[in-house]
Amino acid sequence: MEELLQEYILSIVFRNAIDKEELLIKKYEDYYTDLKNKELKDMLKKMKKTSEEHIKILKDKMIKLKIQG
Repeated sequence: MEELLQEYILSIVFRNAIDKEELLIKKYEDYYTDLKNKELKDMLKKMKKTSEEHIKILKDKMIKLKIQG
């Protein structure tokens, strides 16, 4: 029972982390269209890519820990 509870909590935590990263990506995309400065656009591209990598890492960890998302 305790193992099931732990898996449930981990599932919630990982899902929340992924949701927040996805929200960041959407914000970066919205800001990107408003910006004129090339340097800032490049910085946002890198930040978006980092968030995408974080999502991939989180999903890989979920698979390794056999957590349903």
